[in-house]
Amino acid sequence: MTFADEDHRFALVVADLICVNVDVVDRIRTAMRGVGVQSCWVAATHTHASPEAGCSPGGEATPRHVADRLEAATLVAVRSAMASERAARLDSARTLVPKLAGHRNIADPGPLDIPVDTIVVTAGTEVVGLVVVSPVHPTILPADNNQVSADLNGGIRRALSTPDRWVVVATGAAGDISTRHTRQGRGLDEVDRLGAWLADRVEPVSPRVGRGTPTPIRPPVSRTVALAPKQRAELEAAVRQAPPPKSQDDRIHRVLQQGLRIAEEQAARQRTEPYVIDVEAVDLDGITMVAVPGELFLELGETIRSAAAGQARDTVVLGYANGYLGYLPTRDTQPCYETYASPVTSGSGEIVVEAAVETAVEAVRNREQPRRISA
Repeated sequence: MTFADEDHRFALVVADLICVNVDVVDRIRTAMRGVGVQSCWVAATHTHASPEAGCSPGGEATPRHVADRLEAATLVAVRSAMASERAARLDSARTLVPKLAGHRNIADPGPLDIPVDTIVVTAGTEVVGLVVVSPVHPTILPADNNQVSADLNGGIRRALSTPDRWVVVATGAAGDISTRHTRQGRGLDEVDRLGAWLADRVEPVSPRVGRGTPTPIRPPVSRTVALAPKQRAELEAAVRQAPPPKSQDDRIHRVLQQGLRIAEEQAARQRTEPYVIDVEAVDLDGITMVAVPGELFLELGETIRSAAAGQARDTVVLGYANGYLGYLPTRDTQPCYETYASPVTSGSGEIVVEAAVETAVEAVRNREQPRRISA
């Protein structure tokens, strides 16, 4: 979808891929400038039922055939979005959805209400579009599935779409959240059941009265962050803290061992130079979106939102956007699959959060005199 005023056009591209790497993001941004889009974000839904896109901790080169198809599809989509732009206002709503998902690598986790953010696009009094941000791994389909699918995000789209309303479903701070303990099956029926469960609880809000003139579209604010690679000593300390398996069929322990194998592969490379990422924020009609190129834990996404609350009216956090680093562990994260598979040292999550809050605050401060916008 595109957002525009007289001076600037911003596009948000959401692709049903497991990740997008920096190389294909740069390629799409270059192509976008040729059709009148000055700034652009590219985000992956993180569906695991997608073509391989170079998804590994730290990111890789995107396979050429995937990059070619993604660029071509993006240009078709953005031209369609630009052709249908109209005067619009944006509002946001937050819904706490029970029984949707939970902490995936905790045995017998307690109930968790999942915070789902919705950006509502209104033309006049009509809701014409929704951008839904779900902080849940879209991984209902089983590991032996060999068909391309948007998985949970697709189920949400289908449940919310109407002939007069388009829907984009992005993925937020989903690093440690999935339907592992809440799903009742692993097929498309369950994808649609949980998609409808969320949709029944997400109600588009009516436009607020007396909000004043729309704010302008400004270029996104960016912060470059350097994160230290995880060293073998940290890995060995984490292994010593790992809990023993509860049984031979302990799934969490099997997942932990999978993460350990990934960690060993990374340690063998003996990387010493930092991983460098860009954290970005953009203010859209008073709604601040933050883009993180990795897998934030839900608590970190919530920390960004609460820390920016003093400056930003509403903050919506996107994960898997504009690159892919992998999991971003905090200083207090206990050893788990995510900490093992992460390429960066513990405490990286807090560093990214600090940069994200700074970008969000600066994006809000960059507002100029109000101008009419379209979406």
